[in-house]
Amino acid sequence: MKSWHIGGKTLPVIAVLVYLFLWLPVIILIIFSFSADKFGIRWEGFTLHWYANLLQNVGVRHALRMSVTVAIITMIAATVLGTLAAYGLYKYKFRGMGALRMGSLLPIVTPWVVTGAALLLFYTRVLPIPLGYPSILIAHITFSFPLALFVILGRMQRIDWTLEEASADLGASRLTTWRKITLPLLLPAIIASVMLIFPWSFSDFTITFFVSGIGTTTLPIYVYSQMRYGATPVINTIGTIFVAAPLIAMLLMNFLQRRRAA
Repeated sequence: MKSWHIGGKTLPVIAVLVYLFLWLPVIILIIFSFSADKFGIRWEGFTLHWYANLLQNVGVRHALRMSVTVAIITMIAATVLGTLAAYGLYKYKFRGMGALRMGSLLPIVTPWVVTGAALLLFYTRVLPIPLGYPSILIAHITFSFPLALFVILGRMQRIDWTLEEASADLGASRLTTWRKITLPLLLPAIIASVMLIFPWSFSDFTITFFVSGIGTTTLPIYVYSQMRYGATPVINTIGTIFVAAPLIAMLLMNFLQRRRAA
């Protein structure tokens, strides 16, 4: 039986074709966001008119402001909670620790439609939480918290914890040790968590769609509402923002990691 072997030149070509297939719709969307066509589906010359209109659109500004606000609060809260939980799960041994760690994965592995429907029932039937800012924030922190938890737990596996012991032997308090030893050691993982959680929260649609109330429209929900009226340049420009924001975050995270390594 003949064995198939991919040559050294063939593999890069296949990789390029696969990436092109995945990214071609996104590239086309970005290109047409600069088209002068009022429907955003044909190329009729380069223009920045739609981006200017986007900034003047009250609905877009409101949705963008809400998405950014929710993402920032979620980023801070989920990172703080994830850091504390990761430290506790790693440093302290107690019964049920393994089950608690595995249970922390549930918000990530559970289908988002199921999570959104469960949260909606929980808000309306169990706790009298009004649908709006409070419900969206709780939902976003819930499904973002595991990201920080497991990123920071991974970092803790590579830390030399004798530095904490040395600090304690030299007379430093637990708070001083945490502030001057532990926190700087965890800082790369904390930065990585922040960079992951912000776009994760900013671009969420499914769960937010279930738990958002009247008048609390995030940018993904605004895009969905506009799609009912057909293709418009607004969809292309907002889609470009959704692509650019995570990409800039990843590039910034990579830059900070390279700078710290240097």
